[in-house]
Amino acid sequence: MKSRIKKIMEPKAGKIGVLIEKQEYIRHDEDRLSAGELTMIGVGGIIGAGFFLASGIAIKQAGPAVLINFLLGGIIMAQVFSALAEMSVANPVEGSFRVYAEEALGRMAGFVSGWMYWIAGVLVMSSEVTASAIFTSYWFPEVPLWIFTLIYSLLIIGVNSLGVKEFGIIESWFAGLKVGALIVFIIVGMGILTGVIPPLGGVGFHNYIVHGGFFPFGLRGILEASMLVLISFGGVVVAGMAASQTINPRVTVLKATRNIVLILLTLYIGSLLVLLAITPWNTLPKNASPFVVLFRYVNIPYAGSIMNFIILTAALSTMNAAMYAVTRVLFSLGKGDYAPTFLIKTNNRGVAYVALAASSIGLALAVVLSYVLPDTVYQHVTSSAGFILFFNWILILLTHIYYRPILIKKYELKHKAWGYPYTSWAAVFALIGILLSTVLSPVTRIGFLGGLTIIILLSVFYFFAKKSGYID
Repeated sequence: MKSRIKKIMEPKAGKIGVLIEKQEYIRHDEDRLSAGELTMIGVGGIIGAGFFLASGIAIKQAGPAVLINFLLGGIIMAQVFSALAEMSVANPVEGSFRVYAEEALGRMAGFVSGWMYWIAGVLVMSSEVTASAIFTSYWFPEVPLWIFTLIYSLLIIGVNSLGVKEFGIIESWFAGLKVGALIVFIIVGMGILTGVIPPLGGVGFHNYIVHGGFFPFGLRGILEASMLVLISFGGVVVAGMAASQTINPRVTVLKATRNIVLILLTLYIGSLLVLLAITPWNTLPKNASPFVVLFRYVNIPYAGSIMNFIILTAALSTMNAAMYAVTRVLFSLGKGDYAPTFLIKTNNRGVAYVALAASSIGLALAVVLSYVLPDTVYQHVTSSAGFILFFNWILILLTHIYYRPILIKKYELKHKAWGYPYTSWAAVFALIGILLSTVLSPVTRIGFLGGLTIIILLSVFYFFAKKSGYID
């Protein structure tokens, strides 16, 4: 890849006099991302256990009305992606949204945003490894959950220790499998609905309304399911940051935004439409993927195990990507003096092995929780990760609102988020409503308390660090 790096020294929050390098990559068009490549980064990075497993919990909370949740989630995701893409394309800098938040909202926002992303990433990784263990329990129900959690934790740490090239190869295979899984699921489901594949009986679109109606739990059910549904879109930030490396961002990012939203909504809502028509929503369990249960319900030999294996790879894929992301974020925090500098040590493969080891703390936590709370660990960890992740989405949107005037003065806006500032404000208020709705459900209430506690502790730590002179 032909490129050169222009190094610009800029002042940054941290110890007095600390500077960072702003990297501007100047590439030939053949080295940049196309709309299709950015689309696959987005789709592959977003689909994970948050959909394959958490959707079953959300269905039990909202019934068929969960389809409305997914439609709303797609709209919010599109706005966050477009807002972050606007900033990343105009000012591609190491640290991304954390640097933008610092410049637009102040140093505390930059500090809290960076650490929240790392903590949320660690928790997401923990939820994914827990989901992987739950999927494996489909075949080995008698084996304790914590054993599988430990095995998969060691596996992902090993993969991330190999280096970036090997990581990319493995992740590309994972991404293809999970996208293909949903496509196959929709095709098989349509075959069942049309009679090409004989079902056991009771199949049809009447299942949307015969078991308590389309809104069996009313508005409260939709609110309770909002957080778990939104987690299915949580990986969009990575795609937003990658937007800075695209060909002709003014055209490419707009196409990618549209493609990502359409593909995800087609896969998510299409597969749920099929699922809810074939399997009565009130018969789906909370402790297994509803997509595996469907094949078992219609009695297709071995199809459940095949689907379960594919979904397992999807969870491992998201966990693998999360480990890579949180390691890089912690490495970046160390470079900027937001974290101990020993975290920036790398080996001869270019792996930040100290940051990798520190990020593995979340996996150790998942193993312990899987032993102590095997029946509820996934819900608690996922809801806590979701609260922090989407609080960070609010910060990204607020940053976008206040950062655009700065961008207009200093940079060329090659991509503009649609409807500024009204769409960003609308997404902010929608996210606030979703975060507050988590207190309504016992499944997500612990996540609300845990996430809020972490945010408060980060804020308190910032003030102590500032008072001590570590942050000027």
